[in-house]
Amino acid sequence: MRFDWRGPRATVIVALAAAGLYLNTWGHGFHYDDFHSLVNNPHIRTLAEVPAFFLDPTLFSANPESAMYRPVLLVSYALNYAAGGLQPAGYHLANALIHGINAGLVHRLLLALGQGGLALPAAFIFGLSPVNAEAVNYVSSRSELLMASFFLLACLAHLRGGRGWGPVGLGAGVLALLTKSVAAVLVPVLALCQWFRGGWLALRRGWPALLAFAGLVLGYVFFTRELVGQALLEPIRPHGVQLWTQLKAGVYYLLLLVMPVHLSAEHQFSLARNSYDGAVLAAAALLLSLVLALWPWKRGRFAGAWAILLLLPAALVPLVVLVNEHRLYLAGIGFALSLAWALGQLAGRRGPVAWGAIGVYYIVLALLVLQRSVAWVDELSLWQDAARHAPLMLKPHLRLADALAAQGRLAEAEAAYLQALALRPQHPGARNNLGSLYMKQGRLPEAEAQFAALLQSSPDNIPARLNLGAVQMAQGQWQEAALQYRQALAAGEAGGEAEEKLGLIALNYQQDPYQALGHFDRALARHRHPQLLVLRGVALRALQRPAEAEEAYRQALSLDAGSLEAWFNLGNLCAAQGDRSGAAAAYRQVVQLAPASGLGRRAAGELNKIDGSQIPP
Repeated sequence: MRFDWRGPRATVIVALAAAGLYLNTWGHGFHYDDFHSLVNNPHIRTLAEVPAFFLDPTLFSANPESAMYRPVLLVSYALNYAAGGLQPAGYHLANALIHGINAGLVHRLLLALGQGGLALPAAFIFGLSPVNAEAVNYVSSRSELLMASFFLLACLAHLRGGRGWGPVGLGAGVLALLTKSVAAVLVPVLALCQWFRGGWLALRRGWPALLAFAGLVLGYVFFTRELVGQALLEPIRPHGVQLWTQLKAGVYYLLLLVMPVHLSAEHQFSLARNSYDGAVLAAAALLLSLVLALWPWKRGRFAGAWAILLLLPAALVPLVVLVNEHRLYLAGIGFALSLAWALGQLAGRRGPVAWGAIGVYYIVLALLVLQRSVAWVDELSLWQDAARHAPLMLKPHLRLADALAAQGRLAEAEAAYLQALALRPQHPGARNNLGSLYMKQGRLPEAEAQFAALLQSSPDNIPARLNLGAVQMAQGQWQEAALQYRQALAAGEAGGEAEEKLGLIALNYQQDPYQALGHFDRALARHRHPQLLVLRGVALRALQRPAEAEEAYRQALSLDAGSLEAWFNLGNLCAAQGDRSGAAAAYRQVVQLAPASGLGRRAAGELNKIDGSQIPP
């Protein structure tokens, strides 16, 4: 029986091939944005938070300032967490499966668009494209993958039509919007699909069905107007600069699709400051020539319009990263269709030899994907690769330095931070992290110099001010440190940490437990932490308020039963009050928890004094 390359089994084959290609990501780790939106995000750790995802954009991240309205993405994270905690394998497996589903949906959509023999080769090109490796390997790019799933399903359902498919299409459109705002271009893309399949007459007849989708998009824009308004009305760069830059990016993206061999997490790409920039003029001329070449060809007009519409949101809304490979995920479908047609023409003219060459081409694509996935194993491999491909961009050197420092390769980390500072001497993150590195190495004067230099150019940088205070404290310069903490406190940020440090200064240097208690209480009002409760107990004991001190220690233990400081101070308090059994019980807890630690040895010595326990001090 002849195999039906347009049937459901063909769809399953392309889906399995696309997903199976990424099974080598099973052992990969998390990367940059994954840490704030997933690893350190407490909101995804219980399914009870799921309803709140649809109401509060700040739940997207551990950092409220990184708020984004992507509730369906968060639901997927929460489900992943419920199934396997923070083991990266489950998240990478989910990404691979979603990509496989998308390849199958591309096959079905192109069949619905009447592309017949081109549907399967185009779906294979999409599934095997190395450009899509970032979207699949990078867990945070699941927003792109999931949005694409619902987007493609909405397009397919709209083309199928009929009473049953209408609700499916609308539901998929809602889910696409609730996954990523790029789905706002769904209405013009649906219109494009209608035109491509049935011409202008089909588009005129089908416009009422588009109204429902338009209503969905308008409702979404209204609901998220604050976030959208901030991106459009408070852009990080002028809109003119953004448009000229993205005009260059259009040509750059085309080159990546044609020759996907210089892929990177960060591309060496610069802003276009004006419209008469030589690169902008060349890009405009090339793109115009391409439009003119494709215009007589309906399939070419469709492919070009599809890519433009899907890239339009990133072109209009200024984003921090100028070019990103994952932005090509959906946009690349038009290219895949065009390339499938070109390969088919070649095969038709050249016969078996051409078919063999096409098979080799698919194998090469798969090998490039496998090779590209190796760079995504962990943070170190990713940013080493990016630093090689984009040596003049700051971000790869900074991220590489962070990864090296995390592995204890401090000399190499220092060199990477210095390279980042050579590219941008006043960059706050690079200078602050270099100062922190010097602190770890005990190079306190050098650390102090880095933080002081940063504060000269960025006096409102609170982390640098707190770090400078810590360095000065470590050098015994407590008056200078107190000044830094008071300035941090006056800025209204990091109040808890600044209050804690000022409390320690008052307690240890100024011998003023009353002032220290005030600082600790204000810090606790911001954040109830066991260490702060222990310090509060120390201050209360110094003020001759033992009952309150004991209560503070026990409150600390209720938050952290393994707090050595709380148990040891509780033992000291009991011993001072003549409660030998209470002191012995507290000291034994310290010894059991950490016998080899400094506090463990001191607690063992105190036990020997109390009851002669044969525990070596």
